[in-house]
Amino acid sequence: MTYSPEQYQASKERIKAAQKRYYLTTRETRIAKQKEYDDKNREQIRAQKRKSYAAKKQSEPNHRESEPKSETELS
Repeated sequence: MTYSPEQYQASKERIKAAQKRYYLTTRETRIAKQKEYDDKNREQIRAQKRKSYAAKKQSEPNHRESEPKSETELS
């Protein structure tokens, strides 16, 4: 059985509408669960962010020293 272009488009739109409805109905639940997790683990999240920020700062070379001077600075 082959689809006509109209049937294909209608089916595609129905699927997309169903996905959108599902996303909207589960959105509040997902947000609530994420907020609950964030509240429960706030200190761990902060420590993890500080740790990753410090590691990032150490791994980056100091760009100001390694950049070549522009022509205006040389004159």
